[in-house]
Amino acid sequence: MFRYRLHSPDGDDLGEATYAMMIHAGEEIHGTAGQRLRVLAVVRFEEEDESPFVGLLQVEPQPG
Repeated sequence: MFRYRLHSPDGDDLGEATYAMMIHAGEEIHGTAGQRLRVLAVVRFEEEDESPFVGLLQVEPQPG
């Protein structure tokens, strides 16, 4: 499982999400409460960072 922190383009913390596969920029994901989000950027963390997260996703809401 891959655990990510979610952030808006303005730097707002949008929580966290866990997915069964690695996420890449340009993909659409589902956030909390079924919210559709487009991934703008992915910042991967190195194993040496000792974070419970594999990276940070910068996301924006999708209409609809």
